[in-house]
Amino acid sequence: MQVNRRRLVRGFRVFSSAADAGRVRRPTDVVLLVLGLLGAAALTLLAPGPSALDQSLTSLINSLRVGVGWLWQVGYALLAIWVVLLVILTLIRRTRVLIDYAVAAAIGFVLACLAGLIVGSPVSESVRSLVSADPPAVFPAVRLAVATAVIVAASPHLARPFRHVGRGIILFGAVCTVILGSALPIGALAALAIGCVAAAVTHLIFGSPGGRPTPTGVADALEDLGIEAHDVAEANVELSGVAMFTALDEDDQPLLVKVYGRDAWDGQLITSTWTALQNKGETPRIRAGRMERVEHEAVATLMAERAGVAVLPLVAVGRSADGDALLVTRLTGSPMKDLPAERIDDALLQDIWRDLVGLHDLDISHGDIDIAHIMVSPDGRPALSDLGDALVGADRSALMVDRAQLLVTLAITTDATRSVAAAEAVIGKEGLGELLPVLQPAVLDRATRKRIEDGSWSLDDLRAAAVEAAGVEAPDLIQLRRVTVKSILQIVLIAAIAYFLITKLAGVDFASIWAELKSADWIYLLGALVLSPFVQVSLSFSTLGSSLIPLRYIPVLMLQYAIQFIALVLPATAARLALEIRFFEKFGIEGGAAVSMGMIDSFSGFIVQIILLVTITLSGLPGFTSSVIPSSSTDSSSTDSSSSSPNVLLLAVVLVVVGALVTVLVPRFRKRIREAIPRWREAVRKHADAARDVLKVVRHPAKVSEMILGNLGAQVIQAIILGLCLQAFGYQAHLSQLILINTAVSLFSGLMPVPGGMGVAEAGFTAGLQAIGIPSAAAISTAIAMRLVTFYLPPIWGSISMRWLRKNEYV
Repeated sequence: MQVNRRRLVRGFRVFSSAADAGRVRRPTDVVLLVLGLLGAAALTLLAPGPSALDQSLTSLINSLRVGVGWLWQVGYALLAIWVVLLVILTLIRRTRVLIDYAVAAAIGFVLACLAGLIVGSPVSESVRSLVSADPPAVFPAVRLAVATAVIVAASPHLARPFRHVGRGIILFGAVCTVILGSALPIGALAALAIGCVAAAVTHLIFGSPGGRPTPTGVADALEDLGIEAHDVAEANVELSGVAMFTALDEDDQPLLVKVYGRDAWDGQLITSTWTALQNKGETPRIRAGRMERVEHEAVATLMAERAGVAVLPLVAVGRSADGDALLVTRLTGSPMKDLPAERIDDALLQDIWRDLVGLHDLDISHGDIDIAHIMVSPDGRPALSDLGDALVGADRSALMVDRAQLLVTLAITTDATRSVAAAEAVIGKEGLGELLPVLQPAVLDRATRKRIEDGSWSLDDLRAAAVEAAGVEAPDLIQLRRVTVKSILQIVLIAAIAYFLITKLAGVDFASIWAELKSADWIYLLGALVLSPFVQVSLSFSTLGSSLIPLRYIPVLMLQYAIQFIALVLPATAARLALEIRFFEKFGIEGGAAVSMGMIDSFSGFIVQIILLVTITLSGLPGFTSSVIPSSSTDSSSTDSSSSSPNVLLLAVVLVVVGALVTVLVPRFRKRIREAIPRWREAVRKHADAARDVLKVVRHPAKVSEMILGNLGAQVIQAIILGLCLQAFGYQAHLSQLILINTAVSLFSGLMPVPGGMGVAEAGFTAGLQAIGIPSAAAISTAIAMRLVTFYLPPIWGSISMRWLRKNEYV
C-alpha cells in the first residue's frame, strides 16, 4: 500500500523538469512567432467587423448555446482562474518562472492594445474588456490574449496533463468570449494569435526547459520495471525527444536507458514535426505513442539479436508509473566516437560492415547510421545501437542508404581509402557499385555534412575512391536548363503578345483594364499573395507520397518553390518533372526510377484534376452555367461579357493549334522530336525494371492518399486565391466555380508546350470567369492578378530556393 501511494504521488507531478533544468531557445518558437504575427496581422486587416467570417462563426457558436447561461460566465472566468492557479503553483516551487509569466502577460496586453488602436478601439475599451465580459465587443479579446500568453508561456514548464488542461481552457474561453458578446469571432482568433506571439517572444528571450526526466526519476522508473539500478547519470548522447541515461544494475553491469518522457517538450507535436521536417525524414512516427516507439525498437532489436547480428542486448521494455516509456539495453561497450585512433583497425571496420549486412539480410534498415550508434566492446567487437528508426521489411533503396551512410561514417572516423577498402572486402565490387548512386549529400544529416566539411577530404573524393575500387563509371545526373536573361526576355515578349491578343479578342482596351486595376482592393490581393506559397506546401506532400524512400520535407518544399523558378523556361509539367528527376537522383534513385517517380507525382495531379472536373460537372454544384455572385458594392446588372467569351476560348484553341503546327512544320523542331523518340524508347526499355519497382507505391494506400490529398489541397488553395483576386475587383463566385475554372485552366495550360502556360492560362482564366458572368474588364484584371501572385512573383522566392538546393547539393 505504501509503495502504491508513493507511485501515485510520483505520477501526479506538476512540473515537467527539475527546478535547475537548463533552458534553450527552440526554432519552433520562431515558427510560432512568425505564424502568430501573420495571423494577427491578417485578422487586424479584416477588423473590426463583423465580417462574413464573423457572421458564419457566430452562427456556429450560437448553435452551441444551452439553457444554462452561467456556464459561459464560468468559462470566461476560468481564463483568469487558471492563470492565478499557475501563479500560485509557481510561487511554491518555481519563483523564477514568474518573470516569464509577467513578461508574456505584458507583451500580450501591449500587442492587444496596439491591435485595438489600429482598428480604432481606444485603450480604455481594451482595459475595460480585460476585467469585464459585458458587450460591446472589443477587438481583440484582451483577457483572452493575456491569458493565452501566460498559459502558452507556462506550457514547457508544466507536466503534460496540465498542458492539456490549459489548452482546453483557452479554447473553451474563446468560445465563451464570443457567446458573451465580449468579442466577435475575429477578435477571439486575433487574441489567440497575439497570445501565441507573446509566449513565443518570452521563450526566445528566456529559453524554455525540455521536460527531461531527472536521474532520480529514471531510477524510480527502472524500479517500476523490476530493475534495481544505481549510479544513474545522463549519457553523452543527444536525441530529440528522447532522454538517454546510463546506470549500473544490482550486479554492477552497465545499462543504457532510453526514456521517452511523458512531459518531454521535444516530444510534443510542433517540436517533433519541426525535427522531422529538418532531420528525421518523411516518417518520424509523430503519430506513434511512446510505448509504440519503444516496442518497435524492441522488436527490431530482438529480431537482429536472434539472427546473430551484434546489437545491444535487450533487458527490459515498459512504462513507468509516471507514464514514461523506457527501453533498457545492456551496454556492452563505448561509442566508437570515443575510441582512440589506434584501436580502430581494418578488422573492426570490416566487422561493422558484416553486422550491417546481417541486419540487411533480415530486410531491416537501421535508418540512422552514425558514429554515435556504433558501440565497441573492450575486446574490439562492434555492435549496432539505437534501432529506434529501423524499418522492418525495408526495400532496396533504404538498405542502400544505410550502406552509403556507413561508408561516409567510417571515412569520417578513419579516411576515405580505408573506408572504401573495408566496404569492398565485405560487400565486394558489385555491392560497392550498387551504393554509388546513393552516395549523395541528400542522404546525410546535417551533422554528418558538417563533419565532412571540417575534414580533410570531400564527398567527391570518397565517391571517386569508391568508383575506382568498384571499377565502374560514375553515374551521370540529368542536366537542368538554366534561367538566363535571354529566356526572361522571351517570357516578357510572349506575355506582351498574349495580353495584347487577349484584350483585343475580349473587346476590352487597356484603359478599362487599368481603371479596374487601380480600383482593386489591395488587401484582398495581398491576402492572395500571402496564401500563394501554401500551394507548394500542399504539393510537397504529393511528392513525398510518390516516393517509397524517406525524404525530408524541407528540401521537398524548397524543390516545389524552385519548380516555380525553372518554370520560367520550361512548360509547367516539364519543369516539375525535370527538376524532380534531378532531385530524386541526388537521393541515389536510379534514372528510370527517378523518371517514374516524377511521372507518378505529375500523373497524380492530373488524376485529381480530372476527378474535380467530373465531380463538379455531374454533382449539380454551381459551375459554368451558374451566375456570378456580385458583392454588395457591385452592380449585379453589369455582366456584359458573355458575348466575348467565345472569342477568348477561340484564342486558347488557336494557341494550341499554332503550337502543334510549329512543332510539325518547322524542320528543326521536327528533327529534334524524330531524334528524341528512339532515345525515349531506349530509356524506357533500359529502366523498365527500376520503374516497375517504383510503381509499387500505388499499392500503399497511405502513399496514394498522400498524393491525392496533396494535389487536392493545392487545387483548392489555388481556387481560394482566384476567389480573393476576384473579390479584389468587387465580385464573388461559388467555391465550386472557382475550383472548376482553376482546375480546367491548370489542366489545359499544363499540357501546352509554353513556359508556365503563358498566354494560355490568362486566356483560360478570362474565358472561365466570363462564362460565369464576370464582365470582361474585371475578368481580365482578375486573370492578371491571379497570374501575378501565382506565376510571375513566385520565381522571386523560387530563385532563393534554387540556390538553397544547389548549395546543399540537392540538385
